[in-house]
Amino acid sequence: MADAINQYHSLLTVLPRLGMPLGFGEKSVEQLCAEHHVSLPLFTLISRIYIQTNYFPSIDELRQCPMQDLLQYLYQSHKDYLENKFPHIEQHLSKLLEPMDKKYSTLIANFYATFKEKLVKHFQYEEEVIFPYMRQFMSENVNADSDSRHSNAFREQHDDIEDTLNDLTNLLLKYIPSNSSSSERVDMLMDMYSLSSDIERHAMMEDRILLPYIQYLESQCHD
Repeated sequence: MADAINQYHSLLTVLPRLGMPLGFGEKSVEQLCAEHHVSLPLFTLISRIYIQTNYFPSIDELRQCPMQDLLQYLYQSHKDYLENKFPHIEQHLSKLLEPMDKKYSTLIANFYATFKEKLVKHFQYEEEVIFPYMRQFMSENVNADSDSRHSNAFREQHDDIEDTLNDLTNLLLKYIPSNSSSSERVDMLMDMYSLSSDIERHAMMEDRILLPYIQYLESQCHD
């Protein structure tokens, strides 16, 4: 596992969401997955999404994974954003906006508030609509209405969230005042780029794992 983390730093985000703490010594990926009751196929699937941006898993790969555990991973991701990433970014943002021209500070603050609101609503949509819908299939208690409404809603929300985040990052890059702390400016932008990359991977998991699996289950239900 240490070799994998050294080569692919983005996996540091994945581990705590799967309940796998750091400090794993010389243990292999297989050993750690077994120790923490994490499905090895699921860990491999999530890791490949983070490592290979052009990776599209097959239905056979998806069928090997416990999707209830994927839902739990996505839920833990939501908690990580709300309880850790957002407060950390807001701490930096507050310090940077204080000396800024009122016109730009208000614009950036409003952009951030809009971005966060959209992301929180997307999380709520997942947790209140998509996750229960999928759990119905798992309990074999579903009357499936196979249409494109979930796919369309997800992709539209993802595009909107990513566009807003890109706009916010560009505003920060262009209008952070030069008299603010240099380290604070760099830290803020690095946080935004990291958040953007992680949200992109989060969206990819939903678009390439969750939705295709739902569509597969729907097709099975109608066969």
